[in-house]
Amino acid sequence: MLQIENASIAYGNDILFSGFNLQLERGEIASISGPSGCGKSSLLNAILGFTPLKEGRIVLNGILLDKGNVDVVRKQTAWIPQELALPLEWVKDMVQLPFGLKANRGTPFSETRLFACFEDLGLEQELYYKRVNEISGGQRQRMMIAVASMNRLPLSTPVPRKKYSLSSAGRQKMEVPY
Repeated sequence: MLQIENASIAYGNDILFSGFNLQLERGEIASISGPSGCGKSSLLNAILGFTPLKEGRIVLNGILLDKGNVDVVRKQTAWIPQELALPLEWVKDMVQLPFGLKANRGTPFSETRLFACFEDLGLEQELYYKRVNEISGGQRQRMMIAVASMNRLPLSTPVPRKKYSLSSAGRQKMEVPY
């Protein structure tokens, strides 16, 4: 479960948003939308402990996010950015990289498991042997979803969706369900 209570993020005197609340149960899907610069990426960075909240709190699976337990929270979270900015030439290296990170060292890499995930996501095995610049952004994202799945991190399942919007005024809008 992810719970965000009265969250506010600011950079200096520039308040991106305030009073944001969100509660997601395991398996629920949420969409965060809003204009450029309103704090969507900053909110995701706050959930991972990279960006501090000015106010409010974040709880993931019953753990209150703070500096002392950020690694525990990160081990329970799969985050796949819009654009993967990895300085790697080969897809094989890109896919194997997360398994060398501190949070994932307990999970061994397996090409067999990877290719099974590729099949589930409509990816061809041949993509694994290509250069990163030879595959599309969508293929890169699906490959990283496969990696998250191999690390047994929670992934979305088809359930009613909640939609949250960060407006420029910092107010939360919610549409339920579709």
